[in-house]
Amino acid sequence: MTSVDRIGHARERARLLAVIDRARGGRGPASIVIRGERGIGKSALLGEFASLAADAGFRVSAVSAGTQPGDPLGAALRVVSRLDARCAEPAEGTALHRPAPAGEPVPHRAAPSEEVLRELVETVCRQARRTPVAICLDDAGHLDPWSLHWLSGLYSAASDLPLAIALTGGDIAAADQDPWPPALAAAAEHIALSGLEPEEVGAFAAAYRNVPLDTPTAQLCHELTGGNPALLLSLLACHTGTAPTADALRDTAASAVLPGADRWLAGLGGAALGLARAVAVLGPQAEITQCAELAGLSVREALPLVDELVARSLFANRTPLSFRHPLLAGMVISRVPAGTRAALHLTAAGILRDGHFGATHVARQLVAAGPLGLAWTVRPLRIAANQLEREGRHEEAAGHLRGMLRERLRPRVRSSVQCQLAALDGFAAPDSAVRRLDAARREADDPRCATDYAVALGTLLAECGRPEDAVAVLDDTAERLGPQAAAQRWRLRLRKALLCLGGPVPSVLPADLPDSLAAQAPSDDEARRELSALRAVHALRDGTDRDAAVGHARGALTGSEDPGRLLWHGCEVLIRADELAEAWSYCSRARLLDQSRPGTWGDVGVGLLRALVLYARGSLTAADAALTPLADLLRPAAEAARPPATLTVAALAEVRAQTGATDAALALLADCGLDGELPARQDTVAVLGARAAVWEQAGDTARALEDLYAAGRLLADSRVRNPAVLPWRSRAARLLASLGNLTEASGLAAAEWEDARRWGTPRAVGTAQHALALTETGGRRLRRLATAVETLAHSPARLELAYARRDLGAALSEAGRADAARTEFRAALSLAKSCGAQPLVRHVLADRECLWPVVDDDRGSPALSGLTPQEQRILGLARAGHTNKAIAGKLFVTVRTVEFHLSGAYRKLGISGRDQLADVIPAPLGTGGGRA
Repeated sequence: MTSVDRIGHARERARLLAVIDRARGGRGPASIVIRGERGIGKSALLGEFASLAADAGFRVSAVSAGTQPGDPLGAALRVVSRLDARCAEPAEGTALHRPAPAGEPVPHRAAPSEEVLRELVETVCRQARRTPVAICLDDAGHLDPWSLHWLSGLYSAASDLPLAIALTGGDIAAADQDPWPPALAAAAEHIALSGLEPEEVGAFAAAYRNVPLDTPTAQLCHELTGGNPALLLSLLACHTGTAPTADALRDTAASAVLPGADRWLAGLGGAALGLARAVAVLGPQAEITQCAELAGLSVREALPLVDELVARSLFANRTPLSFRHPLLAGMVISRVPAGTRAALHLTAAGILRDGHFGATHVARQLVAAGPLGLAWTVRPLRIAANQLEREGRHEEAAGHLRGMLRERLRPRVRSSVQCQLAALDGFAAPDSAVRRLDAARREADDPRCATDYAVALGTLLAECGRPEDAVAVLDDTAERLGPQAAAQRWRLRLRKALLCLGGPVPSVLPADLPDSLAAQAPSDDEARRELSALRAVHALRDGTDRDAAVGHARGALTGSEDPGRLLWHGCEVLIRADELAEAWSYCSRARLLDQSRPGTWGDVGVGLLRALVLYARGSLTAADAALTPLADLLRPAAEAARPPATLTVAALAEVRAQTGATDAALALLADCGLDGELPARQDTVAVLGARAAVWEQAGDTARALEDLYAAGRLLADSRVRNPAVLPWRSRAARLLASLGNLTEASGLAAAEWEDARRWGTPRAVGTAQHALALTETGGRRLRRLATAVETLAHSPARLELAYARRDLGAALSEAGRADAARTEFRAALSLAKSCGAQPLVRHVLADRECLWPVVDDDRGSPALSGLTPQEQRILGLARAGHTNKAIAGKLFVTVRTVEFHLSGAYRKLGISGRDQLADVIPAPLGTGGGRA
């Protein structure tokens, strides 16, 4: 396969043959114009046309239309000489001149006369009368004026001759801009060639360069070249017989040595080349005014040069200016010497700065220029890095920070940049970031810089699941600084306290630590915000003053454009305090782009916080959508036991279990190694709580209780009693009540209710009331459930409210209050559907199926009136086909309890077993019995 074969595919070949057939029929000169950018294959297709014409019996003359200076009519002479080898050399000025042999200088010739032009036209016509003629003019846009005049005369004279004319031209000229005769262009067949499609690039590379490309590298080749065959050949030339990586292709694109580059760059004048360099330096979407200034031109001087570069297929035919393909920009800029290139980038940065084009544009030029030691370059680099990080463009942000580190920076500025860069690198390559920060910490002479490094290193170590190492780093730094650095030692002590409060670690902090730190707090705003975060977390764990906790959380989050590491502490407190809208607002400010991939562990924290807000609202489907892409990205990190990753995976498993995807939740835990024994880490309590929810939905009550008790022990060891952190006692109480262990369940629920009342949020209080109600019986259970529903109705906890209303409906049904039960079931069903809690939807529907108003049911058997409400419910589920184990699960009772009630009901009804239920019990509601 050749480039001719590819470009002359079947459809284009058919069009070429149609022109040849039309010419052979003597229906006037048949013409075809082949357009396309430089290197696209116009000459190859013209050669295909010549070959087809020769096969069809045409006498073919194929020449390049370019003419050397001082050689008027040169193209016409070459055409005629190839058609008529017997044509004699005419006298100068009056006869035809045969072209000089290749390589010899062309003598200057005077302008030809009309007689000469007529003779040339007649020569071609004589030949066409003997045999069909095909004239192929490559690069016809460069025909000299006399050759154009000859072509026009030939087209008019050969109106009834078998003559085919094929021309190649540029890809931007409209018909009225063509240099050749308007009549020829108007009647011509036009073929516009375009580059290879992305899916064709791989086959092309294999055929021409023996280069295997996978789909991503083929796509990259297309991005760099636009599918231009000549550019592809240049790009792949040095990779023949190998399978290049994407990085290797990018390196090649930036190389100064690319075969075939002269096709685009040779012959460019100094001014045009300078303008091309300016556009390459300024990058895509460069304004003409900026490019002209960088090239040292006026706008008036630059405009015709733009047209020239467009005509040469270097520039795209649009403004702002850009290269037609990125590889062309690489060809231009890579040939600029390093010093000149740095000077161009620095000049471009100054032009953009003075034109107020934004710090990001200025910084891009400064990074490309390299270290220059200029004081003014630091500020735009830092501003741009911060902006890029907020937009989720983390690799670019890291590049700008590295560019800053090459400059001469004050120690505090350098430490700040190093720490910001470590936060970016710590997500993808934490080990190297840890080593770099630790080395900088040990080498720092300034106590404040050493403290900055230690705080950043401690945070990164904690995020990597190494809280003990984080504490050791902070202690070691404080010891190194000595007592004279009191302010820095205070800050290290504060950071240590925040790390320890982040989860169970070996040390337990004194209860009065926040007050003792506050007594000696320095005056700077950042320190005050850190202290507020500590006090907020401490108040949450203590659980006795919700308002104080919220106030401290707000103090940690306000007054800073980038709350950074304090965001997690502050928003976690707001979520536990049911200030969900406020927490969502802070998360939204911290991360501008919802769809950007996380580039720091802080980004992961923001995404997880947003999902926790959604879950707290009961929006399970939205929480699943928010967590799934995060968890997919973080699975390797979760397997490596990094807390932010394991927290994300555990949260997604809990959400999926609540939506009914229990098998997927179990598989997720198993894939990340979270289904076995867990060590005591910062994330362990949350993982245990989430895993217990999965076990519960999977029907494994014993394992759910085991995890809840384990979480409770860890929380007790850390002196955390606030049920807003994890309501493990109420959840365990509900499970124990379903097993009939009401005494233990009542003790747990009562203890949680007391703590929930101190915290005071309707969610915490209502959840505890719900659990406590399930440990009661009869009227006390009904009243407590009604109170729980009323309390939860004043909270954003829609999912908890749905469970409470379902249990209230069941209690009302058991008490024989069918209408009130239906009302609660309808409300529970609506809430469960809006949350996306499919298991709860099925439970509510099952409960509603077995709801029979015995007293008002004119279809009911009189014998049914002797059954208790619980017996009626169990018989209804048995009548619907549920097994004893399934009934026990639905009603949160033991299998033995189900068997006991069934035996008693059978005796009262005078039947021996399930097979006789249909004879004595009407069809349940919703199963064909005619009940609404």
